Amino acid sequence: MNETNESKLIYELIANGENQTVEFKRSSILSNPIELAKTMVAFANTNGGRILIGVCDDGTLEGLQADKRHEEFIMNVARDRCEPPLIPQFSVISKAEGAIYVVKVLRFQALPHAVKTRDGLVYYIRVGSTDRPTSPAELALLFESVKKEMKKPKLELRLIGPEGNVGNEITVQPKFVKIKKEKVKSPPPLPLYTKQMAELSRVISSFPFLQKKPSEDLVPIGIQLSNIGEAPAYGVRVFLKFPEDCKLYEEHEVVGGLERLLRGSSSTVGLFLTNEHEAKARVEVLGNDLQVENFEKIYVRFPEKEQECTVKARVTQYNFPLKNLNLKFT
Repeated sequence: MNETNESKLIYELIANGENQTVEFKRSSILSNPIELAKTMVAFANTNGGRILIGVCDDGTLEGLQADKRHEEFIMNVARDRCEPPLIPQFSVISKAEGAIYVVKVLRFQALPHAVKTRDGLVYYIRVGSTDRPTSPAELALLFESVKKEMKKPKLELRLIGPEGNVGNEITVQPKFVKIKKEKVKSPPPLPLYTKQMAELSRVISSFPFLQKKPSEDLVPIGIQLSNIGEAPAYGVRVFLKFPEDCKLYEEHEVVGGLERLLRGSSSTVGLFLTNEHEAKARVEVLGNDLQVENFEKIYVRFPEKEQECTVKARVTQYNFPLKNLNLKFT
């Protein structure tokens, strides 16, 4: 929308008066973050709307002088006083009678929004042209509507065995599953800038404990996690369960204590041992249509008897952490 059309729209809104999606505010609201947050949250929890700052209740312009610091204040209120934070759209209509700040708030896209107060989180909705705190029943309906409307993630977990991607279960026969002896390459040198430091890096890279080879009876197992759904997944946990007579080793214990540090694996998500029979991993956020492919391996020593051993993997996710919310009913 160009500036002329937006200006025309705003004057039409002013002429029609306050309603469920339009609120007039004098410039004094710019020194009252809680009151501004209430209206933002009420719009977000209902049908969205516009806050017109610099407009009196009767629709006349107050004569607001535009100041770039005001936009920063409004955005800080949306971020710091609203939970989850809001991202409103901000624009300025400049007229001879004074400026109008237009703060457009969309309806919530994830969880309902609340105002952060000293007493906890307080949820508001828009009723007519007023902002009202929700009743317990109204708040329950808000959260129920989230579950119905929000797009969902869909996670796929695959174990990676010695022969590649094998699904969420892998069955092995220890007598036949062996990994080949391969020469472990020395890790690349650190990004150093002097000949002396480069020589030191070469010497460190030649240390025997950095070139360890996994023994033949250790089987490498990793995992691959994909989100093929339509929304991010939060608080993802992956669990691997091994037979009780297996013995697990973390990758650094098998291939060298400092290799991970030297090769710089900050982008990988590690598998960590809970005990000798279980391993787990955690991903805080996994975006939709994304895949975590570089889970670090763990190594397994299966029992030395002729029987099949099944390794099981499962994944959980938490997209609605309602139990962690400090709800304030009024």
